[in-house]
Amino acid sequence: MHSFQRVYDAVRLCGHRWSLEILTALQQGQPMRFTDLLHTISPAPSSKSLNEALRRLQEHGLVGHVASTEGGRYALTEAGEELLPVLMSFMSDLGQWLDTYGDETSQPSANNRTRP
Repeated sequence: MHSFQRVYDAVRLCGHRWSLEILTALQQGQPMRFTDLLHTISPAPSSKSLNEALRRLQEHGLVGHVASTEGGRYALTEAGEELLPVLMSFMSDLGQWLDTYGDETSQPSANNRTRP
């Protein structure tokens, strides 16, 4: 049971609003300014939402903030870089699953409803 909780916590962190968008935007390897992230992510989050999401990802060690003479920039940490291929594979596999079963699982029908 303990291992399920750890996985659940990781999925919840990555599934938090704007987390995937931020992590994939930073995958190019170049640190990005806050405003660059706002313009890269579509649809764009509010400044407050982006700031909260960046803070959450920083607290979990996935994103770092690098101060420079040109202003602060955000970049993936080593942990974030290691997580990204796992997320991309999961998203690809999930996309394939949705292509096959998405219509069946999106709306309850008589065939796939569970009985009490």
